[in-house]
Amino acid sequence: MDTKDFDELAGRIEGVARAVLLLAQMMERETDMDGPTLSRQWRQSLAPQGDADTPSTAHKTLLQLAQVLDDARSRYQESVRAARLADPALMRQVPPRQG
Repeated sequence: MDTKDFDELAGRIEGVARAVLLLAQMMERETDMDGPTLSRQWRQSLAPQGDADTPSTAHKTLLQLAQVLDDARSRYQESVRAARLADPALMRQVPPRQG
């Protein structure tokens, strides 16, 4: 494989990862999917292979995806809190999500 092939593969993998994250974020907000459990399962799904101090590439990727999902959840929760503080009427209309 040359550099162009590697760039193509990396771009496709990144696209799939972004799609999975967007889908997870959407499902967490619009359904009763448990996002924190999904993140925890991603973190635990692949034990490091070989040397415990050197996680596999797949494990590192899942750790990164879990962190991105957790960060997105935190940003979303902060924006909801800020909106409720700015407009107290929202507190009666939208119950806070658990998690």
